[in-house]
Amino acid sequence: MKPRSRGARTPRTARARRTARSSRTPRASRMARVVLDNGLVVIARENRAARSVAVRLVIPAGGAFDPPGLAGTASLAAGLLDRGAGRLTAEEIALGFDHLGVSFLARPGTDTLEIDIRLLSHHLEEILGRLRTMVGETTFPEEEVRRERGQTLTAIAERDQDTAAVALDAVRAALFPPSHPYHASNLGTAGSVAKIERSTLVAFHRDHIGPANAVLAMAGDVEAGRAADLAAALFGGWKNGGRVVPGGHRLAIPDPPIPPKAVTVVKAIEGKTQADIVLGFLPGLRRLSPDLPAALVLSSGLGEFALGGRLGEQIRERQGLAYYAHSFVSAGLGAGPILARAGVAGENVARAVPLMVRTIAGVVARGLTPSEIRDSKQALASEVPRRLESNRGAAAILADCEFHGLGVDYPGRLPALIEAVDRAQVEAAAHTYLTLGRHVLAVAGPPSAAKGLRVRPKRVRRTGAR
Repeated sequence: MKPRSRGARTPRTARARRTARSSRTPRASRMARVVLDNGLVVIARENRAARSVAVRLVIPAGGAFDPPGLAGTASLAAGLLDRGAGRLTAEEIALGFDHLGVSFLARPGTDTLEIDIRLLSHHLEEILGRLRTMVGETTFPEEEVRRERGQTLTAIAERDQDTAAVALDAVRAALFPPSHPYHASNLGTAGSVAKIERSTLVAFHRDHIGPANAVLAMAGDVEAGRAADLAAALFGGWKNGGRVVPGGHRLAIPDPPIPPKAVTVVKAIEGKTQADIVLGFLPGLRRLSPDLPAALVLSSGLGEFALGGRLGEQIRERQGLAYYAHSFVSAGLGAGPILARAGVAGENVARAVPLMVRTIAGVVARGLTPSEIRDSKQALASEVPRRLESNRGAAAILADCEFHGLGVDYPGRLPALIEAVDRAQVEAAAHTYLTLGRHVLAVAGPPSAAKGLRVRPKRVRRTGAR
């Protein structure tokens, strides 16, 4: 089947204007970057190792942009992109992808709607045309809306029985006030999703799913300039529905207030034996925060490197209390918290939580050891080059870096930024971001999980290196 937009061609004069606005990297890098008049940034990276192409389209249309009181709108809209577009039905879209062996996934996140497509390179023009129709001419058929709403309500019911998801949602709701874009779960609640109508989705699509501030990245078996030209020809006519502020998506998420004191939230779930523990800390970090490299090294040493960093060593390896223990930095368009997590048997919560707090307090007071910093830096510096080796990873990283304003050269610069982090910067990041005494603790598990839980951590002062 041929997509309706496949035959579109950019006139020679328009193509000349577009090329004049393009910014292309040196030929040796086999990469092209083009900014279209409608605001869409197109990036193409050549890799002839396999006859396939990975495509990622990133749009600032995640859960943070849901209408007030209608959490889950972005998630529903993402799920309906392939359920009807232009003159195509859901069945025609699905059969077309199946016939060509195309993998399609639309994934809603907190900040973004991300669309991933994998295909054979000789289908690129046809699939880009199909993608243009799906994102620009989504029809939201009533029957499909009802079906997706029902599936979402089922997913919410299942999520509410998942201790890990419940604990993460509880931390999020406690860290961010109700008016903040990061307060609600991306999936929404049963009450909010039940209120989302077709008109809600049409309005959301009009206001948020457009080319402005979006990024289309491709990587694989195609000449980079040709891929960029194809995308420009097919997506040049994509129109913005709402008011457009270039880069405005990076200004839309305000910083949340730091809790004045520690907060503990316990979510009891009947029938469970395992509990999940999450500690959340503000102030958070944005992807553009200048001390993000230091915070990444800190988090790696605390709960990521090897079998879970310091947390994994203390809680899992030495004490045998946890199935897993780790930490991560949830930096995005807005300031996201540092989170420390552990999964334990319900009867071990009262022992695991104080141990997590003491371990984090030790990092704040005395920092990471030189070997922990060295190992974490090596692991972080090698991660991006490894991901760039695959088309899927390259498309994802390039789209992510461009979307957040870091630049397509950021993957090449990041190892040096990580290597430049010193011990004093890691200690400063720990003192700034691991705010014990003003943190949020969430525990989700069997009703007995929080029995005997008594944690009143004091604010920690640094005492110098060990």
